[in-house]
Amino acid sequence: MNRIIIVGNGFDLAHGLKTKYEDFINWYWKQCGDNLLHCSEKEMSDGLCSFKVKDRENALSWAMAFQGWHYQRDNPFVKWNEIDALNTAVNDRDYCDFSIISPLFQRICKQMSLGWVDIENEYYSMLVEYKGMKDELEKLNKDLVVIQGLLVKYLKEIQKNEIKEELVDDDIKSKMLAPFVAKDFSVEAKDKWHDFLKRRLNDSDLIDNIELYKPFEAKEVFKSINEFKNAYKNDIEFMGVDSIYGAVLPHEMMYPDEILFLNFNYTTTADLYIPEDPHFILNHIHGELAKPENVIFGYGDESDDEYKRLQKINDNEYLRHIKTNRYLETPNYRDLLSFIDSAPFQVCIMGHSCGLSDKTLLNTLFEHKNCVSIKPYYYVNEQGKDNYLDIVQNISRNFTNPQLMRDRVVNKTYCSPLPQKGKE
Repeated sequence: MNRIIIVGNGFDLAHGLKTKYEDFINWYWKQCGDNLLHCSEKEMSDGLCSFKVKDRENALSWAMAFQGWHYQRDNPFVKWNEIDALNTAVNDRDYCDFSIISPLFQRICKQMSLGWVDIENEYYSMLVEYKGMKDELEKLNKDLVVIQGLLVKYLKEIQKNEIKEELVDDDIKSKMLAPFVAKDFSVEAKDKWHDFLKRRLNDSDLIDNIELYKPFEAKEVFKSINEFKNAYKNDIEFMGVDSIYGAVLPHEMMYPDEILFLNFNYTTTADLYIPEDPHFILNHIHGELAKPENVIFGYGDESDDEYKRLQKINDNEYLRHIKTNRYLETPNYRDLLSFIDSAPFQVCIMGHSCGLSDKTLLNTLFEHKNCVSIKPYYYVNEQGKDNYLDIVQNISRNFTNPQLMRDRVVNKTYCSPLPQKGKE
């Protein structure tokens, strides 16, 4: 029996990394201000915003001021969370005319509270609005590419400067590598759980599995497991595995055979937790920063009625940034399918909202015949409020069978928060 750990942006946030949308947008405005300060041309544009300096001398004075040659002038773009206030602040001053030239970026900026998954939803909403509007559609897709490129650039800086071995949290690692717990499994999966226990009770290679998780204690652990099996040998033989449920099963018997880390992030934070052994697998399902050409950023709900209408339009621009199609560019998706077909598996969710922009893939996992359990690790804010219910509600949207969802999702009593770096 295997485990799949779904890693989302909340996983990076739990490690204190600034990967929120507002972090990215503030970084973008700072880049804009710094570019303006260094600007020796009268006009420039990055496809999202345009700047027109009123005179060259003024532009040069800004560059000199930025270098500290005369006096330090504040970067007007840093930490502006209201786009209307930004427009006013910049255009009312005497150094440049500023405007946002991307409708997509304009819409995103007006909703600064959005998370990463919502950017993709915003793109999809505009995609639907632009049916029959070829010029607007082409501009929308170009703008998404620009935003994706900037996001990759921003995350590369974080990865280079902040993602280091010291980030590893022992509490998070222990949850990732924890043994299975019987109460986490769905009623539907009872037979699969019994089969797993029977195999473990008769597994001559069990010590190899234990060594993956407790390499320095494997011999002692294996010895105690053999003592347990000898004590209950007759009960197991004559009355079956159910007869030992009242006994305390050694939890070391119940480690996963393999663990797949399904990383939806572009960063390598999850990589820090992967033991160097073929039984632990890392799948960067949305690509890696080291290979930006393979980064997937778009929308992924092919069951939506509007998507089906877009499919019928004879224009591939409408499907250019649909995740289902982009998955075919690398072997990652097919590798995932092979893994879930190979054996029963538990899904653990760490920092992924389970929103609709990944619905096609998540539905494939959650409703698969081999899925025996879905265990979300939730977030608790400073006021003590958690988002367990939000995650579960999002999970429900990835199911077509609500009864199956209620059986497979682990109830809150048996779930726990995802530890946050710097918090007790």
